[in-house]
Amino acid sequence: MLARTLQEEENIALLDYLPLTEDKEDESTARSSRRQGCTSLISVNWLIALLVFIVATDVFAFIKTSHMFRTVYPDRFLEDSRLEIANPYVGLEDLYRSGKANASRIEPILNTPRVITQVYRDRPDGPAPIGEHDFLNQYGTLAPNEKHLHVDPATHTIAQFRTVDFGMEECSLIFRLPRVDEPLEGKDPFMMEASSVFAVYRLDVAEPLDVRTLSWRTHPARSSKVGALSPKAGEETEVARFPCEWASLHTFEVACAIGSQCLLDVWSSQNRTWGLYMYQHQTV
Repeated sequence: MLARTLQEEENIALLDYLPLTEDKEDESTARSSRRQGCTSLISVNWLIALLVFIVATDVFAFIKTSHMFRTVYPDRFLEDSRLEIANPYVGLEDLYRSGKANASRIEPILNTPRVITQVYRDRPDGPAPIGEHDFLNQYGTLAPNEKHLHVDPATHTIAQFRTVDFGMEECSLIFRLPRVDEPLEGKDPFMMEASSVFAVYRLDVAEPLDVRTLSWRTHPARSSKVGALSPKAGEETEVARFPCEWASLHTFEVACAIGSQCLLDVWSSQNRTWGLYMYQHQTV
């Protein structure tokens, strides 16, 4: 009897102990879960903060770089065009003026246009052509050294020269045309109306032309008329002579003379110089 009573008391005590143990285990598990949750939340917060920092850094770098390119590094073409060309002939003018040195006789030098392109009366906003004869091969895009002189009632040609060499400061503007039966290097034919009369104008521009922005509507204004001519196939025709200081720019427009239904279309090449050119003549 006594043994049964003791057994019942042990069972009751054990029953009282088990819930307490389970409660402690549940509390420990909950505490561990809370710690893991806090750790995960902290990790997520740090990850978000890191991502925000990286995005902010990239945005700042992009804005800073854009600002630098707009201010520190402006358009290379426009920036270079405003720079004065350094004179490598320092002292030569004083030397020749003093009479202590005699210049060698030099034949006229042929000066090719730095820029020659067309603008179109019937397409006032149409851009000037760029790279008409450019082509692709295994090395990339190649631009042959070819110049195009094209004039008709709706098409004018604009050419810009920069003079070179000290002491060659008298210039003559010329038309040089092939014979009608002249074999040409390129595939483009030479076309000319024999009765054509052309007018040549000097344009009011002090900087190198940017062909990318050139059109009939935007091309520089005329400052004076240089001359009129009716060139012949197979001949070289002088338009005018004028002083041309070293490194100076000279920009011309070629159009049909008033009343002339002119036509001239000719391409030069690397080896043949056809079209509009300048000679520079010795002045020292």
